[in-house]
Amino acid sequence: MKNRLTYLALFFILLLPHLCFSQGEPFSPKLVLNQLPSNPSDRYYLQHPFGLLYGPDDSLWISERRGIVRKVDPVTGKQRVVLDIHANVKFTTSGSPVTSIKQDGMMGIALHPDYPAVDSFFVAYTYDAGGGVRKLRIARYPVKNTTITTRAGNETVIIQGLSSSTDHSCGRLIIGPDKKIYYAVGDQGANQFNLRCNPNRAQDVPTAAELTAQNYGAYEGKILRINMDGSIPTDNPVIKGIKSHIYSFGHRNPCGLVFAKDGNQKNYTGSKLYSAENGSAEDDEINQIMPGKNYGWPYIAGYQDNIDYQYRNWSSASNCNAAPAPSAEPECSTPPAGARIMNEMDTTLPDFQEPMRTFFTPTAALPCSWLSNPTVAPSSLTYYGFANKIPGWQNSVLMATLKEGTVFRLKLSADGNSFVNLANGFDTARYFREENRLRDIAIGKDGVTFYIITDSVGQTSGPTTGQQNVLNNRGSILVYKYIGTLLNIENTPPVPVTAPQPLVKIYPNPASKIIYVDTRRNVPKPVIYQIYDMTGRLSLSGKSSRDNFTIDVGRLSKGVYNIKLYSSENIQQYSQKIIIQ
Repeated sequence: MKNRLTYLALFFILLLPHLCFSQGEPFSPKLVLNQLPSNPSDRYYLQHPFGLLYGPDDSLWISERRGIVRKVDPVTGKQRVVLDIHANVKFTTSGSPVTSIKQDGMMGIALHPDYPAVDSFFVAYTYDAGGGVRKLRIARYPVKNTTITTRAGNETVIIQGLSSSTDHSCGRLIIGPDKKIYYAVGDQGANQFNLRCNPNRAQDVPTAAELTAQNYGAYEGKILRINMDGSIPTDNPVIKGIKSHIYSFGHRNPCGLVFAKDGNQKNYTGSKLYSAENGSAEDDEINQIMPGKNYGWPYIAGYQDNIDYQYRNWSSASNCNAAPAPSAEPECSTPPAGARIMNEMDTTLPDFQEPMRTFFTPTAALPCSWLSNPTVAPSSLTYYGFANKIPGWQNSVLMATLKEGTVFRLKLSADGNSFVNLANGFDTARYFREENRLRDIAIGKDGVTFYIITDSVGQTSGPTTGQQNVLNNRGSILVYKYIGTLLNIENTPPVPVTAPQPLVKIYPNPASKIIYVDTRRNVPKPVIYQIYDMTGRLSLSGKSSRDNFTIDVGRLSKGVYNIKLYSSENIQQYSQKIIIQ
């Protein structure tokens, strides 16, 4: 066992944990683990990154919410800004220094499918539409030897007037194998928090008159398919009698979007499209996106099972502002009198498509505040199609997450319509566990190098409330590399590559009967511990008011588990994988 774990520790090496750069000048990569900037004004600071691509020119392309696009050499770290339109991009932050950022600004980025022969790229960003109204446009820009700083004469608007919001803007942008633009639009945060009086339009389609007027309000909660000139593709689906840019509908916040493609990273296997979608308090989803299908939101979250989730429609009440704003657990919030409340099976949705996979879907109703949003918060998807590179990985989907600080790998069946079990007996494996918010992931052309960008600010315990965990690598590019054949890779738990957490120590690992938990005095007491198996099922729980305590794990079956520690307010303090043998 010791030799196996030692060998496993070599599986992924953090080569360049923090590529330090300043705008407009070359730099040398730092090879120091967890090298962090001291504050957001540090010149070696990637500010609010969103999109990451590994281009055919062997460059990393990164979009930042503040209106910046940069190219980074993944070997030398040399970079340059190719687009700086921050004066035109609207995004919302708070705090000084910045402690949070809303879900607007510049988001998705995609290279032209014929790049570099056609030397241009696409971005999606929020702009001022006048009268205090913000909208979103998708635009195309050329690549020049100098930084583009003005729109005039450089920008080709593909489509504009799309909804934009400080919540659930989504913003993922890709080009399909059919050379169409696919763009994910979230539900704009309707029916929750301060936007509770906004009706959720994820089930709406535009009228013919609205399309003529280019009124795209009904595009909220959709995945769009757009011609490169902004027009509606002739083979788009007809939904509720209307053909529009809408490709699929009934989405909450589908922030991951990817087509499956083979190992040469050019040809696509059956042109299957997948998305990863954020749930509310549970029911994160991975979906296979098919034209004209309805993915259920807001009437259905995850599977249509009538368990735990209800659609509590604040906006249906005339006095929606009178009641407290719904929390991040809407099924635990009391709407105002007159609001419609619907169970999942109260509605029949034609063309409803269940998810391929959900995360943290309960099998029975959970008590309120059982956990503070037991979701992983998917942020992006990529597809691993390389053959003969990493054993067992070919034809897998990789999903980066914000709250878990983890990349999930799910292996697709040969037809791409389902996920199959890995060697560990489950369909999911976790890698790259960090105390970070992982925003996007890209794969190098060698098939063994992985690039991950991390959020500059935020927390891993939940979307809006709770203690902000200290992020290991703020606004960074993390680089991992597979360095050799590893037997039984799918049956072996990933090993964290970060330094041990400063506040908590859990040992021994592996364990057989007893594990010891040491916490510092400044960790709030009592400490609540919950141990989950690799399917997400709760296996053991308890609490202690001591700084140092033991947990009897002798009754647990052999395998890999995840232990999570919470404060008495259900705020997650720590998470670690443990092996019971």
